[in-house]
Amino acid sequence: MAEMILKLNSPGMTSLHKAGLAGLYMTLRAFNKNEVEIEGLEWKLEKKQIVLNWTDETPKNAFEKLVKESFRVDEEGFIRLSGLEPRQEMTLEQKHFLYQGLLNSFLQFGPHRPTGNKRTLMYKLDQDSEKSIFIKDFAPIKKIRQHETTTDFIDKNGNFKTDLNVAGWLYPGASQRHVAHAQTTLNESLNLAFTLLFAPVGVIYYLIRSKAKGRKSRLALLIPEIKDLEAYAEVRQVIASQGVIDLTASSSSDAALRMLIALEANSSSNEFARRMRENFLCRIITFGIVGWNEKQKSRTSTRTVISGKLKGFENYHKAFEIFKNKWQQVKEKRDRNDVIKEPEHFFVTTFCGREMIADNIANNKSWYHNISEFLANRETREQLYYEQKELGQMVNEAEYEDENVKLFIQICHKSWQSRLRKLRKRADEEKLGDDGFFKLIKKEREKLRSSYARCKNAETLRENVVDFWSRGGSNKLLQGDGLIKVLPLFSEKQWRKAKDLALLALVSYQPQNKEENQLLNTEIEIEGEDEL
Repeated sequence: MAEMILKLNSPGMTSLHKAGLAGLYMTLRAFNKNEVEIEGLEWKLEKKQIVLNWTDETPKNAFEKLVKESFRVDEEGFIRLSGLEPRQEMTLEQKHFLYQGLLNSFLQFGPHRPTGNKRTLMYKLDQDSEKSIFIKDFAPIKKIRQHETTTDFIDKNGNFKTDLNVAGWLYPGASQRHVAHAQTTLNESLNLAFTLLFAPVGVIYYLIRSKAKGRKSRLALLIPEIKDLEAYAEVRQVIASQGVIDLTASSSSDAALRMLIALEANSSSNEFARRMRENFLCRIITFGIVGWNEKQKSRTSTRTVISGKLKGFENYHKAFEIFKNKWQQVKEKRDRNDVIKEPEHFFVTTFCGREMIADNIANNKSWYHNISEFLANRETREQLYYEQKELGQMVNEAEYEDENVKLFIQICHKSWQSRLRKLRKRADEEKLGDDGFFKLIKKEREKLRSSYARCKNAETLRENVVDFWSRGGSNKLLQGDGLIKVLPLFSEKQWRKAKDLALLALVSYQPQNKEENQLLNTEIEIEGEDEL
């Protein structure tokens, strides 16, 4: 009898190895619940370790059956991970989500998951839903690299190898650095490599639809700090039970913070959530498409979020409620012969505002920090203008470090309101109509944004902001001690914050009447998005 003891705190166990050990724990626990036996293998599950006993003369047959039962491909071409289905089969929506997660990370390399002929995939979110998901070119999986692991782990005599080389399908991003130098290949001991085999089960996937980073950010792989295998298994199961609208984020930081909120809201993970709020590490690996390698998903960023140090997390709670993911409808398309090319369907869309807020809070910055960068980019600028209503609500409900911050925004809002009235009067005098009035607003707004964006020091910002305020006429908020309260924001130490606040005020102004509402809240037409 050969015994293998896999411990959470063994030397060399990185966060991904620990996630893999948790994935093995979940898989074996699912076998226990579903009464699946592996002939030649016995196991014991503990909070800090897993003990495997290989009872046959050699472990080859038992290892092959373990892999076969753990990683499956069904008749529809979806990858099935037994550890994520301990109680019931995944829905079609969840299976498709997992498919996208794996193909953007562990199985991004084509030869590691050969596919059959592409076909149309369409399904409803649930039996009672009228919303359908449509994938024009769905490529069903035929097999996956995990099915060929015997030669990696087992030698010619049927015994485990003492160490083996590790590639991207075991550790995303791992590869031989130089083809001419074999020593640049990542090599792991048997126990460490064995845990990596089950990492696809233990990690958490979030699809990303980023307005700022585009295709460079397509998937976030979350690897939480694991100190208790049993507790984490419950947490992972909570996340796995969610649907695509909950598991779509606007950035990698947004993904991590969404996960924290999801766990807080679940009663079965309260203890784990409490630990997270105190001091919890989560490693995030982002995958996307880069210009020099269009065919694969490269690791485009890695970072660590420490939940216990997120001083602005309450503001993210508010952003989570205000900037909720929503279903975007794509209308039916027909050809010249009136034959349906694409049926009506839906996809998940995110908010640029939440992307900005999440990234700032994850970096312990004010939630509106560096909004000038988002407004400097045309696509994100237009999106933020479109999200004017939500930004205005966030401005009203957010918590601020100082009372003068919100007062500064209110002063800017009042001045902008006065400016709109003058533009309305001009449009009427020149008989420009509503279209002409709207063009005047856009021109004035862009002029004001550009003037703020060009400010490179406290003096120029002060000149531009005060000039804007003075053109707005009498402002009650500046009377009394109002001006005294906001003056410190123009100092050398805080002028960049004032710049962000002035720009935030510009994109968060709320219309004061029906006419303004119609002109300032213009729709952005969305044709649809490609499958990740």
